[in-house]
Amino acid sequence: MSKKSFNEFALSNDITKALSFLNFEHPTPVQKKVIPIALEKKDLIVKSQTGSGKTAAFGIPICEMIEWEENKPQALILTPTRELAAQVKEDLGLIGKFKRIKVAAIFGKQSFVKQKIELSQKNHIVVGTPGRVLDHIQKGTLGVGKLQFLVIDEADEMLSMGFIDQVEAIIEKLPQERVTSLFSAPFPE
Repeated sequence: MSKKSFNEFALSNDITKALSFLNFEHPTPVQKKVIPIALEKKDLIVKSQTGSGKTAAFGIPICEMIEWEENKPQALILTPTRELAAQVKEDLGLIGKFKRIKVAAIFGKQSFVKQKIELSQKNHIVVGTPGRVLDHIQKGTLGVGKLQFLVIDEADEMLSMGFIDQVEAIIEKLPQERVTSLFSAPFPE
């Protein structure tokens, strides 16, 4: 059985060029399952081990579906930690590099004013921790009117770290018509 390549997903040249630039040759098992469903704009719940390629599993389809001309955020990725937010921002920036996708990361322990300025510029994807994301939404510095994709990354960590109320408050502010995906390591029922 031959290994599948990313070409089977009918991705744009900008995305396939970035994947080849990143030396992503073959999709991981989670990517093989998730990417086709995500490209159909279906909601997902994905449980997969850390290091299995979950970020690219949601990042590739989101970068593919982002409309570059739109200046407002189209995707929101919630992460439980600043470190993960910074990492996801970097990963999605690389995947969306040739499509010129702009990714902003917002989290606590960083200047709110600097983030406000960054958010006032063109951004396609915003990655952040729940508290700071909610703060920006409530203060009107993060517009969510054009949001089409919500990813809750490390959903198991979000629950165990007590972010559920903030996540629910964020979800209440988002457009009803959107695609929602939950990604986590295998979690107890």
